[in-house]
Amino acid sequence: MEKEFDFNRIGKRMPYTTPEGFFNKMEADIWERSRHEPLKPARRKTSRLRTVLIGTAAVAASITLLLVLNPFSSGQADGFSKVEQAFAGLSQEDQDYMLEVYQEDIFINR
Repeated sequence: MEKEFDFNRIGKRMPYTTPEGFFNKMEADIWERSRHEPLKPARRKTSRLRTVLIGTAAVAASITLLLVLNPFSSGQADGFSKVEQAFAGLSQEDQDYMLEVYQEDIFINR
């Protein structure tokens, strides 16, 4: 089983054959076609429907954000009164504890 391994035999043979002058003829055909056909400018392949759908989705997302965030709402003042009512409903000990915790909070007291 001792055979000498010859690297020169690996990768030297072509796995296919072509007729004589095949590549020269192919190159000549390509050059001939390119001379007769004018160059066409590249077109964007974005369809009009796709553009309209993207625009509609963007508008819908903007309206949804406005409704969810609602920065012009007067509910903030109403929310503050609810907090005051909840705080007044706590016992004196709980109120003192909450005031102490909030006074020591580093994020609120910046």
